[in-house]
Amino acid sequence: MKISIGKKTDIGCVREANEDSLYIDLPQEGGATPDRYALLLVADGMGGQVAGKEASETAVDMVKSLFSDTSKAKKPIDDIRTFITASFREANKAVFEKGKAKAAEMGTTLTTAFIDNQHAFIGHVGDSRAYHLRGKEIRQVTEDHTLAEDMVRKARATREEMQNSPMRSMLTRSIGTKEEVTIDQPIGIELHEGDVLLLCTDGLTNLVKEGEILSTIHNTADVQTACDKLVDMARARGGHDNITVIAAEFGELQRIKGLGIRAKTTAVKSVTKKKDAKRKRLYIATIGLLVAVFIFLAYLFVAHYVIQDRFYKAPMGGGGQTDVEGGISP
Repeated sequence: MKISIGKKTDIGCVREANEDSLYIDLPQEGGATPDRYALLLVADGMGGQVAGKEASETAVDMVKSLFSDTSKAKKPIDDIRTFITASFREANKAVFEKGKAKAAEMGTTLTTAFIDNQHAFIGHVGDSRAYHLRGKEIRQVTEDHTLAEDMVRKARATREEMQNSPMRSMLTRSIGTKEEVTIDQPIGIELHEGDVLLLCTDGLTNLVKEGEILSTIHNTADVQTACDKLVDMARARGGHDNITVIAAEFGELQRIKGLGIRAKTTAVKSVTKKKDAKRKRLYIATIGLLVAVFIFLAYLFVAHYVIQDRFYKAPMGGGGQTDVEGGISP
């Protein structure tokens, strides 16, 4: 199956250096075969401008090197999941030793898609992500290794509550920060005609929602244009971090023009109408309350003066006077 690739990495609008790294290895014929694989990699380095970039490059270079040796052999890999796990362990070792030698705290996220003919295997450590798009649906394949995600998984907080929490950036796992790292079993995906795999760092996902990613893929002519637009969207919203994205389209996606755009417009209109109706009801209730208060005060005012008039009004007829003792003189 033919693979079309789009990619872009950007420093963003705040950082002084780009600590992200990416790598793509695609067969010359443009598709993966049982003995000729394709590889996609993204990494988001940590440790400062120099150390962060070095960490992400070191991890990517290690996996790339092991993959290259395998590709040159042109022999099928018996167990791709084992290969991915082993390559991640080697990457962790390389980054950890480099940081130790330089007395620097170095680390990086690492997310890969290892493509074998009509199957993809996703390896992952950190909070960079892999998404699988099929038709009108988008699914996050990877799980963020962050304190925020731990809180959600343990039902101590909702995802909405963690949306803007600083715990979203606090990693529970990364490549190279410790001598050993826990690596989840790589996830296998059976690829269909028109599927898209998208790998990205959190510089994108912190500012662009999943639905917007899906909509952008469908409303652009190709995955390269989509990657360019996604990065532009993140930059327009502040670009607080480095932004990296790779998109791989398998075969040809039947793009649905307008997907997501109309829905968002309708949602906005619906919300606006509800807000207007709520304001109108509140306005009417306020006016009604003020009228009721006015009527009540008017009633008290009239009642007060009627009572006062009855109390002070002189007795009719007899012309008598009231004496000090309260009796009436003749």
